[in-house]
Amino acid sequence: MNEMAAMLNAELADHPLYDGFEVQRFDDSEHGTGMVAFLSRRADRTIDYYVEPGLRLDRRMFGIGGGLRSWNETKFAAAALEVAEDGVTAHVAFTDVDGRPVEIVIDDRDGRPRRRGALLAPVGDGIDQPTSLMLVWMPQFDLVRDVRDHEPVIRIDGDDASVGRLPGAALHHRHLIKYAAGLRVIEVNRDLDAPATAGGPGSVELARDGTAVSAITATTGDTVARIAFRPAFPDLRRVDAGDEHAGEWRIGVDGCTLTGGTWTVAGAADRAEVHLAVTRRWRPRGLPWLMRTVTTVIPVFRRWPTSYAWRATMPSVDGPMRSHWERIRREDGAGYRKATGS
Repeated sequence: MNEMAAMLNAELADHPLYDGFEVQRFDDSEHGTGMVAFLSRRADRTIDYYVEPGLRLDRRMFGIGGGLRSWNETKFAAAALEVAEDGVTAHVAFTDVDGRPVEIVIDDRDGRPRRRGALLAPVGDGIDQPTSLMLVWMPQFDLVRDVRDHEPVIRIDGDDASVGRLPGAALHHRHLIKYAAGLRVIEVNRDLDAPATAGGPGSVELARDGTAVSAITATTGDTVARIAFRPAFPDLRRVDAGDEHAGEWRIGVDGCTLTGGTWTVAGAADRAEVHLAVTRRWRPRGLPWLMRTVTTVIPVFRRWPTSYAWRATMPSVDGPMRSHWERIRREDGAGYRKATGS
């Protein structure tokens, strides 16, 4: 599990080259302190990343959209992103890989404390070739408010770019520019990671028999993510030919359930076959009215996790586990783009 201090992003409605941007700020002992900005290309959804020198980042965290197009260590002319009790401020300025100046200026503070919601970001819905089930939990999420004399500025190569819009702006007074603080990024069964029982990430809770796994937890700061199995998941090294096991699993953060599903294990003469299906939609609780409406009307927010499944093969003799994630269903995003004009 990784932490991120703050995030701000938006989809661009009419820019000919880029269809969206995101700004991320890190400030922790693992990653260091600094900013990442990225721009998604409209033609193929590949992404150019701009990273402040000194940050220590695993590029596997950034395999979203159509994949990585370029990774650029960049000295920003401005690199500020702060989430306060009464809103968000951002000033980001850098030059893209083709020499275009990019500038983002946001300030929606008005002295009034915000009521924010907790959101499971639908990041995974936009990943074409997943290497994990990436769950981005945003416990403090909001939309930029429409504040007089502080219109957002998004300028690329000297031209202003507009963002998508939520219907009913005269009622809710929000821009479709999203921000969050205190983010947690959980990656389930990431490719190339060793199993938790063999020294990989996560702390293992064993069942009474001392071999089956009842839960795996990961802790960052004061945040705990936990994936629980019912019944306990068997030790694959002890699965014999003809054995069949099945059950359910669920993952949550600090007691908030994010998603879950079913698992099966089948033993063969020389291997154990594992299938993990994601069948539980995200079920938000306690959202402010606008966020509740959006996540209901645009179903991708709730159902995207169920487009994922994981398969693995564990040899019965010495050898590495072979595993992969797959998308069993893809959303084309047409509903969201139509609703927001992006």
